Amino acid sequence: MPPWDYRFVALSLRRFWRGMLLCAVLVAPAQAALAAERKVLILYSLGSDASSAWQTLLRKGMSAELARQDVTTLPNVFEERFDAVRIGDIAAVAAMEPYLRSKYAGVKFDAIITENYTAARFLSERPDLFPGVPRHYVNHSRLAWAPADGIAYQIEADYALTIGIIPRVAPNVKRVVVIGDSTERIQESVRAVRTAARAHEGKLAFEYWEHQSYDEMYRAVAQLDEGSAIFLLPTYHDRTGERRRPVDTVRKLVSIARVPIFTNWEAIVVPGVVGGYVVSAERIGGAIADILLQRQPDIAGIPGYIFDYGAVQRYHLQNIPPAAQYLNRPQSVLQQYLWQIVAGLTLIVLEGILISALVVSLRSRRQTLCALNEERDQLEARVTQRTLELMVANTKLEQQATTDPLTGIGNRRRMTEQINKELERSRRFKHPLSLLMADIDHFKHVNDIHGHEAGDRTLVMVAHALASGMRSIDMASRFGGEEFVLLMPETEIDVARAAAERLRTDIAALRIQGDNGDEIQLTISIGVSCSDPTGAMDSASSLISRADKALYQAKHQGRDRVICY
Repeated sequence: MPPWDYRFVALSLRRFWRGMLLCAVLVAPAQAALAAERKVLILYSLGSDASSAWQTLLRKGMSAELARQDVTTLPNVFEERFDAVRIGDIAAVAAMEPYLRSKYAGVKFDAIITENYTAARFLSERPDLFPGVPRHYVNHSRLAWAPADGIAYQIEADYALTIGIIPRVAPNVKRVVVIGDSTERIQESVRAVRTAARAHEGKLAFEYWEHQSYDEMYRAVAQLDEGSAIFLLPTYHDRTGERRRPVDTVRKLVSIARVPIFTNWEAIVVPGVVGGYVVSAERIGGAIADILLQRQPDIAGIPGYIFDYGAVQRYHLQNIPPAAQYLNRPQSVLQQYLWQIVAGLTLIVLEGILISALVVSLRSRRQTLCALNEERDQLEARVTQRTLELMVANTKLEQQATTDPLTGIGNRRRMTEQINKELERSRRFKHPLSLLMADIDHFKHVNDIHGHEAGDRTLVMVAHALASGMRSIDMASRFGGEEFVLLMPETEIDVARAAAERLRTDIAALRIQGDNGDEIQLTISIGVSCSDPTGAMDSASSLISRADKALYQAKHQGRDRVICY
């Protein structure tokens, strides 16, 4: 081809790609503007992902459904959370209305979605809040309720199937203990269980534990013998008024119960809980994603059979429905290492071919054999080099997985692992172990008033101040949001209190530059807990829970203080 032909082709290609780039530049803003037209507010009842297992599963299901869609069609989503799990319905609702009115005074929403009872009731009782905006009440937990100002999507729990699965998979069970609490919502479920239990009269004996303390319940569960089973409803408090997360309660029950535990709530199907016919939080999340995309959600398909694989094997359950979903199912060695096995077999075959070729060629060409041997040595050296590189990469990944990317200190996973290790040492050597849970007071105001970059700088400086103010054997981590956890091995609670007061004073002395030029002054609240002297009953979750309760008390008493559990 003559030189001018090449120049012509190159010029044509440049003009073509320049035109394509111009189209992309012109079309992208139009698509972005189209996606930004719709604004949707979602109100969650149970708090953040860190405080609620239900919320974690809900977000997982919603994200999975949205990930399958074209991102250019998604609306702008605004999310707010009532922290009903940790502080109760009344306290969670108290300050929400003026907060929403102030924050979204200039925002015109196209739809509002509520999830669960607290958010649904809050919104339905305030028709003048965001008037004229279509409302969608998802999983509102009120029987036969039809809102006058929106659409209700209630997931009805089929207790005939929920209770009926127990004798089907565990025919040796003759006694079912139903555990709940005295709240209005749980009592509705208890009444539904009583109705479903009538179909099993003469075959199953039902007991209802609704008015016990947590300690009384744990002692009674430990005494249940073979032939019994537990049906657990999501309990939030006992008769003394003590509040606990349902997932913490069920984990304690799993550790002491010798009988199968059934439930109708996916968030408490943790390892060791059988499960059963449950309401799936992940599928509710998928339904919310459908509403965001202006599609009709499949509400009837949300309940289904979900079982923990380990619990099924432990209690030798049978007749599991064919369509049941298994959780925590271990992979076989073949499934887990399939590609490694294939690669190994391939390498073996290739080496066999190579050796055969070498043997054949050895008869006539010794020089070729030497060259192949040298190539093999080089190949082994490269494999060794790649193996070392892989080990280094794995080490870096492990560090990244246990380090908070913003502050550079440990994250929740690393802290939980360290607490378990130090508890083991504490039990072995009879040393005390203290834990501090710190929370930046009014941190949300920092983001709202001074900007998110100032908020990030605040988190980094607080993390540095906390980490640098501790001993070399201590450990600091960012536990989530503006919450930090500090672990102090071999430390009595009085020493930990003094250290907490020093850290509180250090934080109060910080001065941080805001995005708008203002100077930010901070305070923190700290809750302190200490391990049991014998260490017999302590776990990471119990130590954290006590520090969290002390932190909540510090917040309740006015913030900027240290409270010991």
